[in-house]
Amino acid sequence: MWVALIIFLIAYIAIASEKFPRHWVSLVGGTLLILLGVLNFNEALDYINWDTIGLIAGMFVLVSILNEAGFFSWLAMSAVRKVNYRPAYLFVILILMAIFLAMFMDSITVMLFLSALTIQLCRLVQIDPVPVIIAEVCAANTGGAATLVGDPPNVILGTTLGFNFVDFITHTGPLALAAALLLLAYFYLVNRKMLSHAHTFITAEKIAEINDQHREPLHEHLTRVGLSAFLVAVGLLIFHIPLTELSGLPITPAVAALIPAGIALIALQDGHRRKIILKVDGESILFFTGLFVLIGGLEKVHIFETLAELLAGATSSGQANLVVALQWGPGLASGIVDNVPLALAMSYVLKDLHSLPGMPALSLMVWSLALGVDIGGNLTPIGASANVVAYTFLERNHGPVGWKRWLEVAVPPTLLAMVLVTGLLLLKWKIGWY
Repeated sequence: MWVALIIFLIAYIAIASEKFPRHWVSLVGGTLLILLGVLNFNEALDYINWDTIGLIAGMFVLVSILNEAGFFSWLAMSAVRKVNYRPAYLFVILILMAIFLAMFMDSITVMLFLSALTIQLCRLVQIDPVPVIIAEVCAANTGGAATLVGDPPNVILGTTLGFNFVDFITHTGPLALAAALLLLAYFYLVNRKMLSHAHTFITAEKIAEINDQHREPLHEHLTRVGLSAFLVAVGLLIFHIPLTELSGLPITPAVAALIPAGIALIALQDGHRRKIILKVDGESILFFTGLFVLIGGLEKVHIFETLAELLAGATSSGQANLVVALQWGPGLASGIVDNVPLALAMSYVLKDLHSLPGMPALSLMVWSLALGVDIGGNLTPIGASANVVAYTFLERNHGPVGWKRWLEVAVPPTLLAMVLVTGLLLLKWKIGWY
């Protein structure tokens, strides 16, 4: 037990420090567990959730195709031109795009192209991009909580504990959307004075300059293939259970993503196929693989069973207290530590909690935990991967931001959103809709 715990803690500290490639840290940690006899090779393979790995890999390929086609930049610029570059409308459009795009794709991809576009647009209207980009990150993390594929913690919790796309969009979807719209209203009210003064700085020359920087034409074939495959994947994720029952074929979330991705790659020319495969985030796939082995080592030595018993004892005064604790405890922790390993570790805790008498329904605990870690990840620059991407981009392309500035902008609306979600979760528990 101590060997597994020490290896996990060292790996966790190394990942949180961001001084080492996180995929190498997780792979080395998993390998050490095998070499030191905590797990044998077959056990390590069994602990890897291949459904999660397949789902992530398939979605990464589909997003990579659309990114290569220039679809996301085209979509963002089309929306911006529709509102004629008016600062207040721009602000609302960019945040809404972050919310809705992050429901169906990795928030890292969303923030990569939105950060670049936002800085250019903020220069055009001469406003500070820092609060705008932080608002987009908070919106993306919160919007991503609405679906199975929106945020990595949801992928892990859904595939590990047996909840599908429809489950998430039905139960976390309305709550995440309510929290995201609250964030939008808050950020708009806080920044409305800055936005109202910005309109006078827009000139035809500046608009032409932005348009020149985004003249890349939309690649029709890549867009057609990517969008078709993406829609098929979402359709399969929504209907994979009835389709499995009708056809008798095992259509899992991994199959739902990998089949459209594979067919899309076959439909592309060799040059495009190679580019797209090279741009797929293979490091994240390796990170998840190693992480499953690391967490599996803790499960093997019954760490999570002990944690579940302690948590159940600490919240013995009622189911409602446990639901709130599962949202706020991991939620606040995810502002400090990466919410991906946190979600994976907690998925085992939930399994063990579910087996104890008098506990809330597993589904309600999953919704509480997912919303907590997804929204709580907004709190700091390192709370989620999208935060790190946006923060780094800001520092390189705009100037120093600092943790103090991030906390000032992100903490109040995040806490407001968490409070709103707590009320809605307790309402779900009270009426039995979970």
